[in-house]
Amino acid sequence: MAGILFVIGVYVIYPPLPVSDNLAANIPTGNYYYRISFSIVKENQISGTYSVTGGTTVNVYIFTAGQFDLYRTSQSTSNIFQATGSGGSFSATVSTPGTYYLVFDHAANNNAQDVQITYLRDGWNPIFLGTGVALIAVGIALGIFGNRQRRKQEAPRKATDVVMFDQPKT
Repeated sequence: MAGILFVIGVYVIYPPLPVSDNLAANIPTGNYYYRISFSIVKENQISGTYSVTGGTTVNVYIFTAGQFDLYRTSQSTSNIFQATGSGGSFSATVSTPGTYYLVFDHAANNNAQDVQITYLRDGWNPIFLGTGVALIAVGIALGIFGNRQRRKQEAPRKATDVVMFDQPKT
């Protein structure tokens, strides 16, 4: 039981490591977009900022895998987040495991655009942290308590239980 609580505690306390990047993206002339994909295993936050060089506007979306499949085939779809502008911020909390996409495309025209993007995928969650620490502590305490109880129940060793051998004479 102690081992199980310890393992569960480690899983709960171990958030996905934060991933961040600062990059310069180019959306070519025409019906193109720029995408960044994230593989999410636990509740996570995707956030960041963007700025378009030259002041033209772009559309910013955060999609699930299913929504992105519809988007890339030019079908109408919903999204987790949407904004339009020459600069700003984006943020969405995702709670279901899966692949998510941060997508930038042309808003007003199809001319080439350069976009400066800073993003962060952060798995920090104080509730998970507290629960994980508590489970690990309970697991360790139960392990120590169980080990002491087992040692108390063992009969002390007697001298007759020890086998001694004489050394061979040469």
